Amino acid sequence: MRRLTAARFAPLAALAAGALVAAGACVDSTQARSGGAAREVDVRAALGAHVARAAARSEVPVRLPARLLLDYDGPVYGSGTGSRRSWTLSLAGAPRCGANACFLAFFSGERGGRPAFTRRVALARGLTGFYKPLSCGASCSPPQIQWLQGGVLYDIQAKVGVAGAARQRGALVAAANEAIAAQPS
Repeated sequence: MRRLTAARFAPLAALAAGALVAAGACVDSTQARSGGAAREVDVRAALGAHVARAAARSEVPVRLPARLLLDYDGPVYGSGTGSRRSWTLSLAGAPRCGANACFLAFFSGERGGRPAFTRRVALARGLTGFYKPLSCGASCSPPQIQWLQGGVLYDIQAKVGVAGAARQRGALVAAANEAIAAQPS
């Protein structure tokens, strides 16, 4: 009898998650693959040298939360880039992730950017956040929060490891507040 390893299980999990989405359930393949187990991730450690590289290429300060509770219990891989007016950093459940199946979190900063959402939330230092909850259609889009600080639009989108709309919003507000208060790179 062949043992079902994680590599052999991943396609089955993606297929099962796709079937659930088609049936109207809001589940994504990362959640199905991880078994729904949440874990707190040290964001800077997971992103490693990508933070310094993005900061070196960009005039936009890099602001990140110290930690983030993600709906994933496997290894986490970082990636990122920077340009003069922006930077992006990502966490994924697979190296060189190019698909939403392995997406875990996204962080960005863009000088002169404008918020894409209208739902407002109060943030640290009197700032206003713009929040988008988890949404599902053909696939699910994780909750996201944006805020303006020093002429820069900051953005965090993550598959947070908590259930319920209010708790997901609270997790992203806490992450944004940590990023707002953090010493930028």
